[in-house]
Amino acid sequence: MTITSAQLYQILDREFRSLRKVQCTTCNSPLPYWRRPPDDVSANWAVGTPRNCEWGCHLVVAELVTRMWSKYDMEPERPQ
Repeated sequence: MTITSAQLYQILDREFRSLRKVQCTTCNSPLPYWRRPPDDVSANWAVGTPRNCEWGCHLVVAELVTRMWSKYDMEPERPQ
């Protein structure tokens, strides 16, 4: 399914908030950005590397990205 970057961010953010530990009050879901896929089976988007979090938020992000890569492609950004 191809969606906009805003739609993808909303999905990632919602899932991240539901999975992160309640003890962490500082981490956020990283913004997805379009990239040319390296092969025919990889997603056309990525996220920045999150900082290591003592509550494991960086692991939550890695899990989310792995799960969502196979579900969503992102529309390329259009020049304004």
